[in-house]
Amino acid sequence: MFRVIGSFSALRVSSRVLTPSRAFSTTGASLVAAAKPKRKTDAAVKKTTKAKAPVKAKKAKKVKATPKPKPKPKKKTPTKKEQLDALLKAPKSRAPGAYAVFLGEFSKVKRQQGMTTVAEIARACSASWNQLGESEKHQYQTKADKLSAEYEETLRKWWNTTDHNLVALENRRRKRVDGDKARLLKDPFAPKRPMTSYVLFVKDFVTQNKGAAGTNDITEMSSLMKSAASKWKTLSSAEKAPYAKGAEVEKSRYKQDQDKYLKSHTVGGTRLH
Repeated sequence: MFRVIGSFSALRVSSRVLTPSRAFSTTGASLVAAAKPKRKTDAAVKKTTKAKAPVKAKKAKKVKATPKPKPKPKKKTPTKKEQLDALLKAPKSRAPGAYAVFLGEFSKVKRQQGMTTVAEIARACSASWNQLGESEKHQYQTKADKLSAEYEETLRKWWNTTDHNLVALENRRRKRVDGDKARLLKDPFAPKRPMTSYVLFVKDFVTQNKGAAGTNDITEMSSLMKSAASKWKTLSSAEKAPYAKGAEVEKSRYKQDQDKYLKSHTVGGTRLH
């Protein structure tokens, strides 16, 4: 009996030793409740279920591309018909000279003899022309002068009878076909424009100095023109006065010639060209 009571008292003591204080005492129910996870409220569930919408990336601003330069309109290439259909067929620009007359006769003979190459004919013609005497060359010069007189008469007649409206249309056609390289129709018998005081001075200067130089070389002429321009700048008003007076004479001459030209080239109030 004593032993059992002793064991109970030992247990009671041990339980007092092993039992923690009331502040830290826990029951079995509280441990189970702590182990169970807390239920989330409906609002919390909704918040978690709603997935965050992805943030839309801002669209990069479109950089306006620099506008490409518009291609230049292509020039309309004239058709062969446009190139060949001349509104007017003017006479040749100039009459043949003495050597050209000789070349025409010489080449005709050589072709009959079987020489067909242009280069061979040209070389042979040049050699033959150099062997001719002055009297023989003079004969060809006489033929050339006769052809020149006939050509001038034909050309003058053509310009006197041609409508100026057709001339203008033909010049437009030539510009359209050949552009800046076009050879326009110009009346060689129209009055020449008046010379200015400077042009009169240059003409006088070149005539005086060219005689001393005694040459027709292009380089020499270019040098003379430069010298004339420099000399003109150094002239005083008194020295330029004669040339200014000559320019006034040129103006009055041109006006008279122009009036006469227009009267002779007008029929029924309409200019022929």
